[in-house]
Amino acid sequence: MQTIDRPHEATTPRVRWRDPATWGGILALGGGVFHTVVAGFMRREVWERIFDEGFFNTVTLDPTPDRLPMAEAFWLSPGSFGVPLLLLGGLVLRHTRRGGRVPAWLGSGVLAWAVLLGLLGGFDAGTIALLLVGALFLAGARRGRES
Repeated sequence: MQTIDRPHEATTPRVRWRDPATWGGILALGGGVFHTVVAGFMRREVWERIFDEGFFNTVTLDPTPDRLPMAEAFWLSPGSFGVPLLLLGGLVLRHTRRGGRVPAWLGSGVLAWAVLLGLLGGFDAGTIALLLVGALFLAGARRGRES
């Protein structure tokens, strides 16, 4: 019985591209970047106002009606789930590049989160992409267990 956790050996690009978790990581990374950047550009006038008024302490959790656009711009871009999704995608890609297996609970958690979002707000393109990320993570976990 081995008690020491030794690092996995890095995989070759050919093997890595066949891992569904790698594709899930790419989709998560791309989705996080897209959501964060596009939402920022969609509220460009509001971000200009935020920077004009002073960057620090501009957004509050209980905004007044005139500060609501600033709070909305914040919660749709850097305060959104786009940033954690970007970080999750990067972590999964790093993990698969080193030959590790993505745990099944991660895929199950992303799937459950996507279903909850879909039931509460509708199954739009972002929710469908999140469902796909979770399914790819689960497929990668299953593939890693079989090999």
